[in-house]
Amino acid sequence: MSLYAQNARIMTCKIIPFNVEHIQQTFLWVQDLELRRLFLMRGEVTWEGHQNYFRKVLSNPSQKVYAIFADGRHVGNCGFKNMSTSKVEAEIWIYIGEPLERRHGVGRFATQLLIKEGFETLGLKSLYLHVADFNSAARKMYKNLGFIEVPLSGEAKDWQNRGCRIIRMELKKT
Repeated sequence: MSLYAQNARIMTCKIIPFNVEHIQQTFLWVQDLELRRLFLMRGEVTWEGHQNYFRKVLSNPSQKVYAIFADGRHVGNCGFKNMSTSKVEAEIWIYIGEPLERRHGVGRFATQLLIKEGFETLGLKSLYLHVADFNSAARKMYKNLGFIEVPLSGEAKDWQNRGCRIIRMELKKT
């Protein structure tokens, strides 16, 4: 999957299935306190814990993880989690780990590819996400891609004690 765009530069963006060779770069990114704040990551990150986390995630059928490549470089990750067994809906997530690639359109293009993957390849009918109220750039991007804000429901307790208000956004297949 590739999407081509002209931004400040010509960029090729693609998502590919995440595998073990992407774990080390990801570990370096999650040491970045700003990324952790924006992505609402909690707890201490150790190399062993990081490896165990990805072993579990990659073997979990309700999750699909992708590495984001821009101009041939691994710059972030994205994916689906909490995918319903009936493949009706899934939660999406994305982060750009490379600080110099943030705010240059990579996240938007990767999210478009993720939406396409969810609706066209996986046959999902609805996508949702959770974003911190202070992450105005992400909220604006999601709105521009057609996501709408909806009230938090039963999952609200999962998002307590994050130090901010959490917003749920949804996109239905048209």
